[in-house]
Amino acid sequence: MSIETGHYYTRTGEAAHFVPCKSREGNRPTNIADARKLGLFPSVTTILKTLNRPALNDWLIRQAVYAVVTAPTLPNESLDDKLVRVLEVEKQQDEESQKARDTGTAIHEALELALTGKEWDKKLEPYIQPVLNWRMTTGSVVWTERILVGPGYAGRSDLLLDNETLDCLLLTDFKTSSKLPDKDSWPEARLQTAAYAHTLGNTNGRRILTCNVYISTKEPGQYRVFNQADWQATYANGFLPLFQTWCWMNNYYPGGQP
Repeated sequence: MSIETGHYYTRTGEAAHFVPCKSREGNRPTNIADARKLGLFPSVTTILKTLNRPALNDWLIRQAVYAVVTAPTLPNESLDDKLVRVLEVEKQQDEESQKARDTGTAIHEALELALTGKEWDKKLEPYIQPVLNWRMTTGSVVWTERILVGPGYAGRSDLLLDNETLDCLLLTDFKTSSKLPDKDSWPEARLQTAAYAHTLGNTNGRRILTCNVYISTKEPGQYRVFNQADWQATYANGFLPLFQTWCWMNNYYPGGQP
């Protein structure tokens, strides 16, 4: 039986995503057994994997069934041969999806460099410049790419802005996607930023808002911004119960036994 791996951090915020192999040279991904032994904190994204996303699962099943049903059957082609052929087409589409993910990674890296005044790949300017323009009208950069440690969990947040107009701190997370949400952030994104916001602690009375910025990998220049003022309720009613479920499922309570 395989042991689930994930991203983990030390209690002081150092990344511990890999541990040394015992039987060979090199490292391997950290798993829950390692986390228990070393007293590591799970990342917010590792905790979010506990979520069951039936809508996504149903969509994937429907897409697979639709692909097989609508594909024409070739002369003298058996059902098994048709399945192999259709799956090969799906595999090619998966490769396209991987290219989109690679583009998303490049956008994220370029944004980090641009926000800190460093050189970035100008070939990505159609994706990056509109977001930089949004930042200029929204607030000044307090920090970028910071590991935040909460009560038993940790994670890397993309950006904290100081918005003097609204007299608030805006904890921001960037998401890249070929399809942008219409009306609000996806639930897992709101849970993630709420978990990060909870770690900020004393902000000298400054109000905290959370923000998800979705950047299109398909249409350069297209992006959408969603702010949340109710992140504390999202943390209390969404992320905290999910974290407690993760602890119970793994019989590991890095923040202390409740």
